[in-house]
Amino acid sequence: MLVQEVAGVQQMRILVGLGVVSLLYFLIWFVSADPIGYAPLFWLLTVSLGFKLLRMLHEWYHYTNVTEPVPPTGHLPLFTVDVLTTFCAGEPHAMVVETLEAMQAITYPHTSYLCDEADDPYLRSVCKRLGVVHVTRQVKVNAKAGNINNALEQATGDLCVVLDPDHVPTPDFLDHVVPYFSNAKVGYVQVVQAYGNQEDSLVALGAAEQTYHFYGPLMMGMNSYNTTQAIGANCTFRRAALDSIGGHAAGLTEDMHTAMKLHAEGWQAVYVPKVLSRGLVPSTLGAFYAQQLKWARGAFELLFTVYPRLFTRFTWRQKLHYATLPLYFLSGLITLIDIAVPILSLVLSVYPWHISLGAFALHMAPLLGIGLLIRYKAQQWLREPQEAGLHLAGGILRVGSWWVYLLGLVYTFLRVRVPYIPTPKEGNTRNELRICLPNIVAIVLCAVAVKYAGRLDWSPYSRLMAFLATCNAAILLAAVGMGQHTWISNFVADLKSQPLRGLVEASRKLVSGVALRAQSSGIALAVSSLALVGAIDTGYYVKEQTAAFADATWVLSGGDSLHLGTQQAPASLDLPVRLSSVSPQQLFEFSRPTSTPDFVELTMQNKLPIAELTVLKHQSTVPLLNWPTSASAGNWPEIAQELRQLGSPILLRPIFPSPSDPATYRRDWHRLVEQFRAAKVTNVVWVWTPPYPDAVRAHYPGKAFVDWVAVPCENKRGYISTATASYSVYRRQMAATMELHDKPVLLVVNDVRMDKNLVAKQVAEQYAEVKAVLFNSSARTQSVPLLSSRKEDLSATMRHN
Repeated sequence: MLVQEVAGVQQMRILVGLGVVSLLYFLIWFVSADPIGYAPLFWLLTVSLGFKLLRMLHEWYHYTNVTEPVPPTGHLPLFTVDVLTTFCAGEPHAMVVETLEAMQAITYPHTSYLCDEADDPYLRSVCKRLGVVHVTRQVKVNAKAGNINNALEQATGDLCVVLDPDHVPTPDFLDHVVPYFSNAKVGYVQVVQAYGNQEDSLVALGAAEQTYHFYGPLMMGMNSYNTTQAIGANCTFRRAALDSIGGHAAGLTEDMHTAMKLHAEGWQAVYVPKVLSRGLVPSTLGAFYAQQLKWARGAFELLFTVYPRLFTRFTWRQKLHYATLPLYFLSGLITLIDIAVPILSLVLSVYPWHISLGAFALHMAPLLGIGLLIRYKAQQWLREPQEAGLHLAGGILRVGSWWVYLLGLVYTFLRVRVPYIPTPKEGNTRNELRICLPNIVAIVLCAVAVKYAGRLDWSPYSRLMAFLATCNAAILLAAVGMGQHTWISNFVADLKSQPLRGLVEASRKLVSGVALRAQSSGIALAVSSLALVGAIDTGYYVKEQTAAFADATWVLSGGDSLHLGTQQAPASLDLPVRLSSVSPQQLFEFSRPTSTPDFVELTMQNKLPIAELTVLKHQSTVPLLNWPTSASAGNWPEIAQELRQLGSPILLRPIFPSPSDPATYRRDWHRLVEQFRAAKVTNVVWVWTPPYPDAVRAHYPGKAFVDWVAVPCENKRGYISTATASYSVYRRQMAATMELHDKPVLLVVNDVRMDKNLVAKQVAEQYAEVKAVLFNSSARTQSVPLLSSRKEDLSATMRHN
C-alpha cells in the first residue's frame, strides 16, 4: 500500500509539473495578448480568472505531498481519555442517544461526557442509565466552545475527544488515534468526517460531495506541512495543548480558531485518513445555507482579526494555509462576478476581453485538460469507493450558495453578529422556494439580458456572452431545483420505473467507460495538447514575422497596381483592436464595400502611436506615419528604436517646417535619415513631400535619401480634372529631374467631396508612376465595429452610405 501511495504521488508531481507549465504558458500568452476591452468588466473578469487559477494551484500544492501517517509501534504509553459530545434544545433525542451509546461502546478505556446546554431531564436519565457523565451550566457563553470548556473543568483525562451529537463513532475509534500522542509534540489528531445520509436529498448529496475532496487528498497533503485542520467533530486533543491556549477558542468557527492558536503555540497536528465515525449532513437548503453562513462569517472574522495577531508565530506554510483557507468562501463574490459580467456586457454592449475566442480556447485547453486530469487522478485518495465521480451536485450547490457566502463577507465588514445555532439535523420534504429568491432573481436577469441583447446586438461576441449567461442561469436553476424536495422525489420515482431505469443504467455504464479510457490516455493527451499549442503558436509567430513584409512588398518599389489608403486619427475607434501577439485574426467585423485599406496615415506629435501601429500590423495594413518634425526633433533616436522594434514596413513621411533655404532643408533631411540608418532601422520607407510646387528640383534631398514622393492634390471645385491638374504642376518638375524618374508617387487627395473610385480609375489610366492614392478619412465609407454599436446605429450608417 505504501509503495502504491509513493508511486501515486510521483505521478501526481509529474502531472502538476505539466499543469504549472501549461498555466505559465497560458498566462504569458494572455498578458502579451493585450486583452483589455471595456476596463471595468475586464478587471472583474480577470480577478475571477485569477482567483480560480490560484485555487487550482493551492490544490496542486497539496497533491504533491499527500501522505498517510504511519502509527507508532512498540511500547505505547497509556492515556486517560475523555469523550465529549454536546446537546442543544431542539435536537432529536434519538440522535443523541445513538451517539451516547456508540461512545460507551468504544473499546479503549475512557470516560464519556454529555455537555447538555438544555439540562434535559430525559437525557439526564439516559446518561445515568448508560454511565455517561451529564454536565450542564447556568451561564451560557461562547456557544459550543464554552459548553465544552465547562465540561473540561470537571474532566481530568490526558486526551479529550470532541464529537458532534450526530456523529456515531466506531468501537475502535481511539485505537487508531491514541498511538500518535506518543509523540509529545502532537497537540491534536483529526480523523475523517464522513456522513451516512447522502441519499436523503440532492442537498445532502451535494453537501457530502463538497467534503470528499477536502477529507481526502487536501487533508492528507496538510499532514506534510503541519497544517492539518481541526474539525468540530471527531477531533482528539491533548489536554495539555488545550490548557496552553486557555481551552477551546470561541467563535462561529471555533474549531479553526482553536487550531490556529495551537499551531501558533508550536503544537503539531496529525490527520488520520480513516472513516471512524459517521454523521449527518444538512439535507435541506435552509439547513445548509444556515451552516454555510455561520462558517463564512466565522472564517472571515478569523482572517481579518485573529490571523494578523498570530501571523508572526506561524511557520510560512501555516501562514499560507490560514490565509487561503477562508478564501474558499470568497467564491461567493467570484460567482457574483461571473454572473454579473455577462449580464452587464449584454446590456451595455461592451466586452471585457478583446481577444480571439479561438486563441483563448486553444491556449486554455491544455491547462483545462491537465487540470481535470489532475483532479481525476486525485480521486485515488478519496476515502471510500463510492465517493469517486464528477461531484456535480456539490458543484451546483456551491455555485447556488454564492449569495450566502457574499452575505458572510458583508456581515464581517459591517460587524453584523450571526448567532451560533447548531445545524438542523432533521430535514423536511417540502419544497423550498422562498430561500431561493436571490438565485431566481439572478436567473431572471440573465434571461432578460440575453433577450435584450438579441434585439440590439447579436455579434459573435454577444452570442458568447449570451451563452455564458445561459449557462449561469442553467446552473442556478439546478441549484433552485435541488431545494424542491417534493418535485425531486417524484422525479426520482419516475426514473426508477421501466423503461427509464434501463436508460439510466446504460448512461451510467457509458460514463464509466469514458472515464476509464480518459484515465488510460490522460497523460499522453496532456503532453500532446501542450505540444500542439506550442507548435501552433510557433507557426503563428513565424508567419507573423514574414507575412508583414510579404504582404507589403509594394512599399519598396510601388508594385504593379494602384494602392489606396485613408487618413486615420490616432485614437480612432474604427480600427480593429489587436487580439494577441501571435494571432493575425481581427476582433471586429466591418461593414464596408471594399477591403481593408492598403495603407493608413497616422499623425504623430511627440511620441509614436504604438497601439495604432500594432493594430495596423496585425491586419496587414501598412502605416504611413505623418511626422511634423518640429514637434519631435529632440527624440529622433528614441523614435527610431521604437520603429525598429515594430519590425513591419512603415512609410515615414516627415513634414519639415517652411525652409529658409534649400541647402538647410536638404541638410536637415539628410541628418534625420542618417540617424535612423545609424540606429540600424531597416523597415522605414522614406516618403518625401515637396514643400511647394516650385521647390521640387531645389529641395529634393537626393535619390539615396528618398524612396517615395508624396504630392498633394489641391482641388477647389470638387472636380477630378482640377485635382489631376494640380498634380500636373509637380509632374512637370519631376519629369525634368532624372533622379525622380524611378521614384513611385503617392497622391494625397484632401478634398472630402471627391469620389475615390473615380479618382483611382482616372489616376490608374493616366499616370503610371502614381502607385498609391491617399484619401481624406471622410471620403471613405465609414467602418462600424459591430461589437460596440447598436443594430439601429449600424443600419442607419449603412443606409447613409
